[in-house]
Amino acid sequence: MSTDDDEGRRPANGEQGAGRAGLSTLLLALQFTDSSFPSGMYTLSHGLEGLRESGAVGPAGPLTVADAVHGILRHSAGPAEATALALAWAATREHGGQAPAPGAPGGPDPGPLLAALTLIDQRLHATRLTREFRDGATRTGRQVLDLAAELLDDPVVSAWNDHVRARRSPGSQSVVMGVVYARGGLSQREAVAADLTALVISLSGAALRLRLADHRSAQALVRGAAAVIAEVADAAVGRSLEELGGFAPVLDLASCHHERAEARLFAS
Repeated sequence: MSTDDDEGRRPANGEQGAGRAGLSTLLLALQFTDSSFPSGMYTLSHGLEGLRESGAVGPAGPLTVADAVHGILRHSAGPAEATALALAWAATREHGGQAPAPGAPGGPDPGPLLAALTLIDQRLHATRLTREFRDGATRTGRQVLDLAAELLDDPVVSAWNDHVRARRSPGSQSVVMGVVYARGGLSQREAVAADLTALVISLSGAALRLRLADHRSAQALVRGAAAVIAEVADAAVGRSLEELGGFAPVLDLASCHHERAEARLFAS
């Protein structure tokens, strides 16, 4: 039995619709950032294994795991991947209405969107100095994109998937997520923060497998990166295409040595 008080607290139909839309967006972000999502991220340490092998990170190293994670966010992923994601998000919002419906022979020309995304994708790909970073980003990107096209049944995501599968663009994971999150309704800042969170979760999992952390400290690592994620996301959404690209020479050198290591747990 409802009271007048209950009726007063009950949201109007419009508010319910807005709440459902917001919840749908949140659920999309949760699904794609979940460590069990089959992106292939579990095969990557994002340079952490190389830093451990070089002695830069570890019990006797000058850097803690948190130092390494925060450095990767600020100097590598933030200026490069997060910036590319923000730019891809903006391009998708600007040109997204020009993508045709799947199978529509006379639909609008998707060219402007695909050209804008390709420019971002190629620029990002060119800034990666080591092969394992390039290969890791495109392998996970293509895998996520192909699955996203199936799950979302969205014409823009499908058009980008067809373009990447035709080898007209590298298909970097961050560019893919910019498209997916823009079409999924996340704001630009939310999209960048969600992807950076997925990266930190992946790094914490790598730290756990490399015995640089236990289960409790791995979770502390994720929580401790929250303020850095916010900082890096704010910087990424303000950059232009000309500013895209990180500078992390120690990480790049560690990746170079890792690529030729005799034994490796991770692909990067």
